[in-house]
Amino acid sequence: MRGLNSATFDLIYLDPPFNSNHDYAAPIGSKAAGAAFKDTWCLDEVNLAWHGEIKHDFPGVYSLMTATREIHGDSMMSYLIYMAVRIIELRRLLKPAGTVYLHCDWNASHYLKVLMDSIFGKASFRNEIVWCYAGGGAPKRDFPRKHDVLLRYSPSDGRCFNADAVRVPYASEYKATVFTDKASRAPGRVYTRHPDGKIVEDWWTGISRPYGDERCDYPTQKPLELLDRVILASSNQGDLILDPFCGCATTCISANMLGRRWVGIDIAPRAADLVRDRMLKECRMMFDGVERDDVPSRTDLGEVIPYNDLRNKQRLYGEQGGYCNGCEDHFAPRHFHVDHIIPRAKGGTDHISNLQLLCGHCNSVKGDRPQEYLLACLTDKGWIKRKMAA
Repeated sequence: MRGLNSATFDLIYLDPPFNSNHDYAAPIGSKAAGAAFKDTWCLDEVNLAWHGEIKHDFPGVYSLMTATREIHGDSMMSYLIYMAVRIIELRRLLKPAGTVYLHCDWNASHYLKVLMDSIFGKASFRNEIVWCYAGGGAPKRDFPRKHDVLLRYSPSDGRCFNADAVRVPYASEYKATVFTDKASRAPGRVYTRHPDGKIVEDWWTGISRPYGDERCDYPTQKPLELLDRVILASSNQGDLILDPFCGCATTCISANMLGRRWVGIDIAPRAADLVRDRMLKECRMMFDGVERDDVPSRTDLGEVIPYNDLRNKQRLYGEQGGYCNGCEDHFAPRHFHVDHIIPRAKGGTDHISNLQLLCGHCNSVKGDRPQEYLLACLTDKGWIKRKMAA
């Protein structure tokens, strides 16, 4: 995501890990065999380094995570740090009039709601959609947990919302009691109804979990009908859609069938195979897109001068006040090296916003690794404490 241009996507749907404390793998011999991901979390030095980095730009998020650790322990804090750095990037990628749907469940939905409020702004919240489904077993001492939550956010009043595209039929008993003969209606009141049904409420029923030919045994697979509703409601033909946890490609297939452009990202190489397989089976067409495992290069940053140009060094020295951005010690200009905060191999650019000055020692420790690695190393050795403890 770091290599994608800002304000690129009209709609973002993400179905990330839920902090379920389980590890998932597709059954051997199934269509999705080889696909797996971990949904267990522990707090390490890299997490804590990210926590410190988040503090400067999103103090509300920082406070949330600190409180979460006290209430819910290290696992939830680690999970929220993982989610926060990705949601921050998603906010940058979403168009001002775009919409984002975050799919989650009871494990972390309440914490993710506060996280989304902090990053997108609470005024951007539009709906908490409850997707109800059936099936599976029932616990003996609790009510069965049979719903997921979709948190819908959009920063703009000009957002796309196609209510008529996702109408559902009226229930027969509703029609029988409400739409009766005209004589029974109150005088002077106007009664109207849409012949194609009613607008769906924020509780969605009648959408089953994947079964039959649609099911590919990918862990946590979501149904096409669910993604069809999301895409029809919040995008138009030709719009660009992103799924940064695309898994078995349900979002990609739905978007393709509905005439939208799409980008899917997943850590599992098997996901790309599933895109091709499902495209042929469900869209009746060969996949004609682009598959890549490198980081794209942003083209929306304006003028970019060579990163080691003296002008960059002079500007950064003034901005940092002569202090190293790692150990925080003060040095003369000649002792500084210009460094990429996000390495170019990880999607970082030569733009000034991705550059910093490090002393020779910190630059050597960091190498071609991300900034959080450097901060974790320095903190672990006790060379910096101020930034992490503040």
